[in-house]
Amino acid sequence: MFKNKIFIYFFYEFIKIFLITSLSLSILIWMTQAARLLELITEFGNSFSVYASFLVLSYPKIFNNIFLLSYAISLFFLFAKFESSGEISIYWLSGINKKKLVDFILIISFIFIFLYLFVSIFFAPWSSSKGRLILGNSKFTLINSLVKEGNFNSPLQGLTVFVNKNDKEGNLEGVFIYENARTIIASNGKVFTSNNGSYLELYNGVTHEKINEKINIINFKKTIFDFTKYKLQNIYTPKFNERSIFWLLEKRKDPNAFKVNEIREEINKRTFKPFIILIISIISCYLLCDREKYNSKKTKITVYISTVGFIILNQALIGMSGESNNHTIMYIFLILIIFLVLNFVLKKIINT
Repeated sequence: MFKNKIFIYFFYEFIKIFLITSLSLSILIWMTQAARLLELITEFGNSFSVYASFLVLSYPKIFNNIFLLSYAISLFFLFAKFESSGEISIYWLSGINKKKLVDFILIISFIFIFLYLFVSIFFAPWSSSKGRLILGNSKFTLINSLVKEGNFNSPLQGLTVFVNKNDKEGNLEGVFIYENARTIIASNGKVFTSNNGSYLELYNGVTHEKINEKINIINFKKTIFDFTKYKLQNIYTPKFNERSIFWLLEKRKDPNAFKVNEIREEINKRTFKPFIILIISIISCYLLCDREKYNSKKTKITVYISTVGFIILNQALIGMSGESNNHTIMYIFLILIIFLVLNFVLKKIINT
């Protein structure tokens, strides 16, 4: 009964450290990305609600990307905490041998594998796809991104606007507009917005329009230029990491599928990468080695470097696994062999 309480305490401590670590890392990256994504408003004319929705829906993808690193750091912190406080000695005095603790850590690793599989296969792609859909359906609302002073601005497909002066209150001077077969030059203009969209009221200018290989020139004192017919230059087509796993599996069977290697790589990344948690867990358990037989400081350094190195190596192996089905099988086989060898050697060391 007492031993069970110790294992439960170990599990709760790990959960607490993992949540603190993963949230700290992901929120830090998320805030950095939030600053970068401001260009959705300033450069591409999306509304703040679109920006905020896209930002929220991008978080699961960030959490997915830092999951492995957070898991490894959490194990390191947990072992360091137990060692510095002397709690690890209580485990041994309570009759819990190292083999049982290793087995319990592997049980924890399977729990996190299932969590990672859910996030990687379903949740992160779904939220990313939702964010892409919101961008695809967004409308041009921030006209200031189109009438920046002294720049050729093209946040809308098929349209370029140059403004010589903009007083930031909607009054423009020296306006040049280019679209597919027409250019408009106006001495000044004014920005207007309504519930139906945004438009420019242009004064004292000339329009050059190509019709049947002829250039028609029209002078005007006042004209209206409407932006509602143009689309934002957001990316509408979902990327592979935003696609449903079922869509990817279906495309992989198609011999004529476009970029089938990238599709296979994406599938492998979602379905097989989470099992790397088993290897990270085994490597971390080498910290339980007898400090009287093995140099504690060297063991820690070796474990830390090995874990980070393996995470980096695995990223390269995932990329190679997408080249063919044989490469995928080789990748799975290699990961299995590494786990079995590390587990066998660890059990030998802790039992001596």
